[in-house]
Amino acid sequence: MMHSKFFWKNFLSFVVIICFTTFVVSYLLILQAKQFIESTTTDSLQEKLVIFAPYFEDGVSWREPENVKKIIAVAHEAKTRLTVLDQNENLLLESDPIEVQPSENQKTRPELKDAKIKSVGIDKRISPISKLETLYSAKQITTSKGPLLLRVGVPMHKLDDRLKDIFVALGVGAAFGMLLSVLIALILVRRITDPVSEMTKVAEAISHGNYTARIRRLPSNELGSLGEAINRLAEAVEANISRREKMEKIRREFSSNISHELKTPLTSIKGYADTLLEGAIDDKENNLRFLRIINNNVERMISLVNESLNLATIEANEGIVELTPVDWKPIIQEAINRHQIRMNDKNIKFKTNFAAESSLVKGDRKAMFHILDNLLQNAVSYTPASGEVELNVDHSPRFCELSVRDTGIGIAKADQSRIFERFYRVDAARTRNEGGTGLGLAIVKHLVIQIQGTISVDSELNRGSIFTVRLPSA
Repeated sequence: MMHSKFFWKNFLSFVVIICFTTFVVSYLLILQAKQFIESTTTDSLQEKLVIFAPYFEDGVSWREPENVKKIIAVAHEAKTRLTVLDQNENLLLESDPIEVQPSENQKTRPELKDAKIKSVGIDKRISPISKLETLYSAKQITTSKGPLLLRVGVPMHKLDDRLKDIFVALGVGAAFGMLLSVLIALILVRRITDPVSEMTKVAEAISHGNYTARIRRLPSNELGSLGEAINRLAEAVEANISRREKMEKIRREFSSNISHELKTPLTSIKGYADTLLEGAIDDKENNLRFLRIINNNVERMISLVNESLNLATIEANEGIVELTPVDWKPIIQEAINRHQIRMNDKNIKFKTNFAAESSLVKGDRKAMFHILDNLLQNAVSYTPASGEVELNVDHSPRFCELSVRDTGIGIAKADQSRIFERFYRVDAARTRNEGGTGLGLAIVKHLVIQIQGTISVDSELNRGSIFTVRLPSA
């Protein structure tokens, strides 16, 4: 990604900031170092004044040639120029005679004037003889022969030499720091620009129809969150495309299946109608039987059309149902009343069991009735005479489970994963004989999903089935 304009713009921005910051910091450090050295040197000169003061306290012995030589030697050893003046500022001793001629007027020196007023006088100027900038510090001391003015000085070029050493050290440190900072900036910029470049490529791929494109390297920061959002968007788009393709496939299969389902009763109706028209209508033994068959097929077609319309309506409204607290108990009673006659005709024993006092759920009453009505209808239809159907309600703080158990023909394990598909029949001939359309459980599943629940089945051949609907508690 180092060839992208985005990378170079960010990297060069970092380099400019690093260079500017390094320059400013180095400049400030140099100023601070210069001030520190001057301050330290001034303190050192003042300390030397304190050291030289005892040599002149008696006011007499320091004038002896041996003592003068000793004092000058100490000044040279300290690399300091020492000047001694009387109270009238007449020159008495100079450790560096080259610097000052005997006739030099010292009365114009600021440090000497300040020394008389303050404890210490300080000044920095260019020497008129050596042409070197020198830092001076002066102090007035009291002796037995009267006051003396002591002055020490050090050439600034010595300080400059120390500053040059500091400059070199700062320069090396700054260069190393800049290099290290640039390397760190390179790493940081790559960590930023590489994911962004990858996100850009994935976004472009998605825009061109490649909905399987994903961002593989996600950093653990805000860019990672953005990458996850792009991946989720791609997954959503891919899911929508897949859903559209699946829905289109379902529509084609639905059209094919419903055409097939309608063809059988229509063929039967046509056949028996032709038979009646050809003279069987006068056959008193069979004409009513033929009419009943035609009527049964018409009713089956009506049921098939109604169920198809119901399924289409449910799919159209999926996800827009407003859930409200609903009690299962009155719905259960209404559904039982609806199927009581059929259960009595087949001598089916029916039981209900409420494991908890509350049966309130978040749902939709109409959808819940349709779900239970369909499950009870199947249980009664596929349970032989003198069988048993049981309805159980179990409530927990989070969910409410309603299960319908029967002792009917059961469902093979291989078929259980497909029984909620449209027009899927475990035993097509037997289902048709029971009046089923093959859409009932598909409708149930869509309704359960619509009210944000789940449905499951547990069954064994010839041992019955248990359908369980779980809905969130109110």
